[in-house]
Amino acid sequence: MKLGAFLIALCAGWMVSPAAGAEQYPVPGLGALQLEVPKDWRVREQPGPISVYLQIRPGSGDAFVLQVTSTWLKPDKLAELTPASIRERVERIAKDMLPNAVEAEAPIAELKGKEVAGYYFALSARTAAADPKQYRYLTQGMLSTSVGVTVFTLLHREPGIPERKQVLEMLAGAMHTRDAPAPAPLAADSLRVVDHPDRYELWVPASRVYVVLPRGRLASFKNPLGGSANNPRYFYFVDRSFNVSGWFEPAEKFSGVQKFWEGETRALRENGLPAPADVAFKKVNAWEAIIYDFPSPAGTSSHIRAHWVQAGTWIDIHLSLTSSRPSADMRTALETYLKGVLVLER
Repeated sequence: MKLGAFLIALCAGWMVSPAAGAEQYPVPGLGALQLEVPKDWRVREQPGPISVYLQIRPGSGDAFVLQVTSTWLKPDKLAELTPASIRERVERIAKDMLPNAVEAEAPIAELKGKEVAGYYFALSARTAAADPKQYRYLTQGMLSTSVGVTVFTLLHREPGIPERKQVLEMLAGAMHTRDAPAPAPLAADSLRVVDHPDRYELWVPASRVYVVLPRGRLASFKNPLGGSANNPRYFYFVDRSFNVSGWFEPAEKFSGVQKFWEGETRALRENGLPAPADVAFKKVNAWEAIIYDFPSPAGTSSHIRAHWVQAGTWIDIHLSLTSSRPSADMRTALETYLKGVLVLER
């Protein structure tokens, strides 16, 4: 994060709750973060597929904002997390921010608790001085935990606020668990979307896998189609004439790419729609892909239907692009995007 961009955007889908002592903030299926937040502070939480994101503010107003991200790591990755690697990472972040800071140096301080250990630094933004609405002061750090890693950023407008000490003490006392958390507030088979600046994370608590979509200029939209798309695990994103949609389904529903395509083309015929043109079956990374075109008033509409089965989950993703450009160019663009779509296991 650049020092001149202290303001943090709120994510859609946050769950809001007043803090009251030691609270648990769960990631369904992985565990929970326990944090003693002062009772008059406000907490917004959003569980992701492997992380829980918290945004904490004072009881009223916005004199400060604290963002905390706790991520659960697999044992092999957790073993690679050393004090030296954490310090190196924190030093690198501080160095990147120094050109926009008042300070010439960013001393690294240690933060330790019963369970957590790590480092942090503090800087003040040079460009924020002329705008009292901006957060000028930053404290940022990274901590190792019993389950993974926690990253935090505290932003405030006035120097030396007493809440800074409270924040550091609260983080030093954080506890983490891999025990099953409380039941999710949404159904276990409902899709959740976590909104990041560079990507979307799509996940269903009942599944062991999640999908990472490169964001670009894609924006999330509600289902406009009805029918089979009226599904709690359906997703739909749009960037002008580029569309990304799809479903999470149990793996047993996928009978193979050939049978899937037979069903799709049969449905097109039954609805009096034109047959797809120049159909090609191919592997795109590990995706089983079907590539085809439809005529369009704008020229051509190129499509990819791609399938991925892992850990009991079937991911069906549909990419489309409509343009007057040659079909070969649009197919290349769709394949390039699909290669950037990741399916990861929680």
